[in-house]
Amino acid sequence: MSFKLNGPLAALFAAGLSLSAAETLDDPYGVCAHVSRAELAVAPQEFDRLREADIRWVRTDFDWSGIEKRQGDWNYAHLDKLTALAAGSGINLLPILDYDVPWATPAWKNPDAWGAYIRRTVSRYAKQLRYWEVWNEQNHERFWRDTPNGKNYVPLLKRAYEEIKAIDPALTVLYGGTAGVPLSYIEDSLAAGAGNCFDVMNIHPYHWQGTPELLIRDLKDLKALMKKYRIDKPIWITEVGWSTARSSTFYRQVLPAVFRHAGIDPAQVTAAVIEESAGMSNFNPEFNLPGFKAIDRIGFDQLEHLDAGQYPVLVPAVGEEFPARYIPALVEYVKHGGTLLLPSGLPFYYDLQTDGEGGMRKVRVNAKYLSRFHIGWDAWWTKQGVPKKETYQKPAPEFAGKFEAGFNPTGRFLHDRNLKGNDRFIPVIEAGAGSYKGAVAALYKLDSDLKGNIIVCTATSAFETVPEERQAELLPRTYLIALANGVERVFWYNFRSGEWSPDAREAHFGIVRRNLEAKPAFTAYRTLTKLCPSGSTVPELTRSNGVYTASWRRPDGVRVHALWTAHQPQPVKLEIDGQNVKALNHLGEEQPLPGGTFTARPAPLYLEGAESMTVQGL
Repeated sequence: MSFKLNGPLAALFAAGLSLSAAETLDDPYGVCAHVSRAELAVAPQEFDRLREADIRWVRTDFDWSGIEKRQGDWNYAHLDKLTALAAGSGINLLPILDYDVPWATPAWKNPDAWGAYIRRTVSRYAKQLRYWEVWNEQNHERFWRDTPNGKNYVPLLKRAYEEIKAIDPALTVLYGGTAGVPLSYIEDSLAAGAGNCFDVMNIHPYHWQGTPELLIRDLKDLKALMKKYRIDKPIWITEVGWSTARSSTFYRQVLPAVFRHAGIDPAQVTAAVIEESAGMSNFNPEFNLPGFKAIDRIGFDQLEHLDAGQYPVLVPAVGEEFPARYIPALVEYVKHGGTLLLPSGLPFYYDLQTDGEGGMRKVRVNAKYLSRFHIGWDAWWTKQGVPKKETYQKPAPEFAGKFEAGFNPTGRFLHDRNLKGNDRFIPVIEAGAGSYKGAVAALYKLDSDLKGNIIVCTATSAFETVPEERQAELLPRTYLIALANGVERVFWYNFRSGEWSPDAREAHFGIVRRNLEAKPAFTAYRTLTKLCPSGSTVPELTRSNGVYTASWRRPDGVRVHALWTAHQPQPVKLEIDGQNVKALNHLGEEQPLPGGTFTARPAPLYLEGAESMTVQGL
């Protein structure tokens, strides 16, 4: 199959994606930065760096608690300084109106106090700041400060909307950016009348274990939901990103101890990872699995006859998604003594299927396949009495003193009820709350009809980071996919890394370091804004045989294409037409002009000046 990019109609027919090439981008590039808090002192330097990359928008909190630290004592000095700095630097601020105060908690039950905060704050800056976001990730307990409920968000949003519009009807109100794309939560709010209380829909579609290409499905589903409620309003993404923290303690401390207990010496073993699995493209085996004699990357087609003697350890997936059609092959592997490493989340929770459009979709199958492996798990939504989150984690007795346990609470606990014969269930990390005790990591030593081992960790935080080079690849793909699918503005989370700990995920989302030194992702962002500046036509996205291509025309009339894959390298035939065509990698470094057979990779390749391009799969 081939497709040729030489105009909007060709692109639309090739991809089945409906976008008008007449649409243009209007300052779509932003970042999140804590410049209203601890970073205020370095805000001038941060703004200088942002101008280098032609990033014009900064999202930051205008915290209620930072303004009214004591009831009735209003202090805007820090925000006055910030807004003046931003104006002088040519930076647009997107303020977040958020979080409650001790005397008005939860905020949605204290409308008058909430309204006073909105009225004072927005009226003070209404002439300078024209966009206002109402709360942050209100569907998350940590930020809502109450049990999240889409219906309960509406009175808070409605009061803010009314107060803001009373100040100036031309001000723009954003729905609070949701953690993920929680369709049921959003629908509950829309059913309760939220659609009349915002001007811009807003989401935070993180896919820490996945790829930006999952955004396509996210946005399709969100648009369908909005259409159901007859809402035709712009969509923004005010947070998205990947952290570059070093590998978690699970890989560096826990896993070596489990291998020793299972009688496995990595130095004598060649491990196999299924390169084609979802999430594997974000997973660096050499980085996360040190100490092995060798690590070989294999494909799904090798599973059926995989020799457990040649590969005593197999990592089939690094997340909760796995194509169910290969489950029998995994069972056979364990039956012959192999060790499965399932390092992150609920094993085989989603079946990964083709979506009929050249991509993949997740279908939830819960615990359907677990009994085949003699493993099992409980969660609060499957069994009464299971806590939503544990209050403690510690090494289980057989691993006492061998590592430190500390993941984000999982609320997912492993059990031994599927064991057979002489199978053993060996907790690795105990966790619980109140009288409930379970395991969030365990070793299943199997000695029945299955003869191998299975190592499971239910904490998704055991794999939620990427190498810096990978972050740089993911950034331009995220923007091009989002913009091509109708998102008006995207804010990367975040700009500056705090770096208070090498292990802390939150400390390494930035595209610059704490000292403002550029990470590769900053260079990738700067390259993107240069090649696809404000005023360019909205990118046209095509997809065929695992290869994605975005195409647009810059304000200077130059046509630009970007070419990449979601997961693994893919050879294609490439024909390029145009004068003075230049090939650049995602970091802006000039590359040999491809022609004939070319291997597309997860790192985007830009073709600047190509009027048309034909891509044919091999």
